[in-house]
Formats: sequence, structure tokens, C-alpha cells
Amino acid sequence: MDDHTRDPTVQPPPAGQDPPGWMAVEGRWAHDTLRQATIHGVRLANAGEYHEAHDCFEDEWFNYGNGTMEKSFLQGMTQVAAGAYKYTGFDNSAGLRKLFDSAHGYLEGIPDQFYGVAVAALRDDIEAIRYNPQQVESLQIALDGRYPTAREEDLGYAASLP
Repeated sequence: MDDHTRDPTVQPPPAGQDPPGWMAVEGRWAHDTLRQATIHGVRLANAGEYHEAHDCFEDEWFNYGNGTMEKSFLQGMTQVAAGAYKYTGFDNSAGLRKLFDSAHGYLEGIPDQFYGVAVAALRDDIEAIRYNPQQVESLQIALDGRYPTAREEDLGYAASLP
């Protein structure tokens, strides 16, 4: 654990869940700031706020070294948000496909559940959307078994990023 990825205010997963990234014995996330960025980014993506979701994931990925699972996960999530933004903001199907191809590659080696995100389901959605881009309009990312949407605090978090 790196000191710069600690944040004692980050909440544990819902009762009964033990996703990769959660250190049950210690009662904390391996990288609290990754969990925090993931919560905000997923909520924003589910609300169609893809640019802001992208910023949450991208800002956090700089905390991790090349080749780490954390960095690959965050890069994949960033590419998903960027691809969705390309399509919904600019009607750019080719851009979506290119970014979703990249996202799929980054998420390929990530556990099916990671920091609360249903990565296996997301990989399936990415694959389907690559062939049918308009499906991105209904993309929802599961977090802790639910599909949360953005709150004012999520927009504030994104706005506070450099």
C-alpha cells in the first residue's frame, strides 16, 4: 500500500461482500483512493456524465506503475468513459469502437469483480457495444451489485480534480 493512496474516509463494501481490493482482515481497501475514484466514476458514467467519469478514472491511474492491475483497470475504465463520450457527444462510432477495443484489452486480465465493479459484465457490454454503438446509450456499470447514479458530490469530486 502506498501512503498516497490512503483515505480513511472511504467506506467498506456492503455487508457480506468481499471484492478484490478489499482487505477484510485489515478492514480497509488496498488502495482507498482507487475505490473512491471508482465510486464517483461509475456513478457519473451511469448518469451519462462520461467526460466527468473519464476525469475520475484518469486522475487516479497516475498513482500506479505500469503493469499493475490497478493501472490497467483504471485505464480500461477511462477508455470506456472516453468512448461513450465520443459517441454520445460527437456521434463518433469509429472513436467509440477504437476506445472500446482498447478498454477491452486493459480489462482482459482484471478479475471479474474488482473494487466492487462487475468487470466481467462490463467486458460483455463492451463487446456488444463495439458491434452496436447505439447501445452505449443504455450502458450501466454495476457497482456492489447495484447500478448507482450520480449525486451532487460526484460532480463536485470531478470538478475538484486538477
